[in-house]
Amino acid sequence: MPQRRCLLTGQRAQAETLLRFAIVTMAAGQGEAVEPDPAHRFPGRGLWLAPAPDAVAMAVAKGMFPRAAKRKLQVPADLPARSLAAWKAHVAGQVTKARRAGLVLADAAAGEDGATPLSCNAASLGLGWLVLKSAPLTRRAAADLALLARLLPVSQDIGR
Repeated sequence: MPQRRCLLTGQRAQAETLLRFAIVTMAAGQGEAVEPDPAHRFPGRGLWLAPAPDAVAMAVAKGMFPRAAKRKLQVPADLPARSLAAWKAHVAGQVTKARRAGLVLADAAAGEDGATPLSCNAASLGLGWLVLKSAPLTRRAAADLALLARLLPVSQDIGR
């Protein structure tokens, strides 16, 4: 698994455990901007942050995105809120894909077909605990749920 460096802490970690941001080109002549990239779909290596409730806001306040990119970037003032919304939507999509593929099990059915289930906390989406069949899609969904859980303050009601 590729290792990436957090903009704030400088520590290296696996890419799937960090928040990814991409540099995107704005409309003609408006330069470049930072966008959250939870699905890792935008081109380039990206800019990475360790998930914490205030990590994005702190990186914006310290000017870490333009410094890490070594160029002038537009950093939206609402990037922390946009990031949280992007990760919630991404994780909800991952769980929906797993449900459509029949990979979400009821607690009683866990392990009946011989597959080793994954258990993950989906409280951040208002779903409680999910038991998932072990598959590449569900491993990614479980990793994304764990990342989202670390991004949110403990006391925040995020099911709404």
